Amino acid sequence: MTAGASGFAWRAIRPGEKPVVAERELQWLQREFRLSDDATLRIAALHRRYTTDCESQWLTLQASQAELARLMQSGRGMTPELAAALDRSSAMVAECQRRMAQHFLEVAAIMPPGTSERYIAVMTPVATHPEQGWRNAMH
Repeated sequence: MTAGASGFAWRAIRPGEKPVVAERELQWLQREFRLSDDATLRIAALHRRYTTDCESQWLTLQASQAELARLMQSGRGMTPELAAALDRSSAMVAECQRRMAQHFLEVAAIMPPGTSERYIAVMTPVATHPEQGWRNAMH
């Protein structure tokens, strides 16, 4: 998660020169969707904010799932405490999924028409399968 949570970092070699993309994911995005440098920089800024927000959510979700596992393994059955932990965990997963979908739509809004639709088609399986999508998206 550390690499994913660091966000997309950019650095310029010299003022006025083309920025260098540090992360392979953003390099792929720029190449695959033929994005301008300006669009790629704007997407990088969005992604930095998204990953910063998601890092704390991810840690909270991991703690919630550890608590859920502890309660499940306690052998006490479906207690009110376990039911509440299940509800909290489900709500966190839903919030991660909502934020992910929102991020993908914000990224798509920066892309040219046609390209944005293809990007959404590629990212929809990630956003619609949170049991796989958010884990894979954060790594």
